[in-house]
Amino acid sequence: MAGINGLTLGFRADANVRVYKFTVMTKAVATTVTQTEIYAAVPTGANAVPLGVTLDHFTEPPPIYTVGQPSGTAGSGSNYPENVTGTVPTTYNLQGKQITLQVNGVARCIAGQAGKISQGDILIVADAYGRVKTLAGLASGTYYYAVGRALNSVTGLDKIVEVLLDFYVGTA
Repeated sequence: MAGINGLTLGFRADANVRVYKFTVMTKAVATTVTQTEIYAAVPTGANAVPLGVTLDHFTEPPPIYTVGQPSGTAGSGSNYPENVTGTVPTTYNLQGKQITLQVNGVARCIAGQAGKISQGDILIVADAYGRVKTLAGLASGTYYYAVGRALNSVTGLDKIVEVLLDFYVGTA
């Protein structure tokens, strides 16, 4: 029921790719957005303009494809974001299918940096997998596109960080 309260919006998938849950999505690249059809895409890289965060895995329906719990070290298992997001389904087309994004409130996101994210840090898109990172490393005067502020601290790649969504443009 989150959609009723304005926390989520429905978009259409811009491309025929799988998307891991808690992925920050960006504006469409391949498809023209119209008044009646709004598309979202996987980011093309760091510091992309965010639209919202996926709530669930966006894949073919089971039993065709199932994403389980990650196991092993970050990035090593088949169920990590970098092994799911952006992969193309073999027997099912996801392009144009509805994908629900959280656009307001507190969302779970995936850390895209090995270092520490501290409570209160401003977070931006880290990579093409829709993970998030801090502003560390951005040159002074660089525009950034904020996803929001971290509500908890995490250390390590692929850890879950709670983010108070607040999409805006700032200067480092």
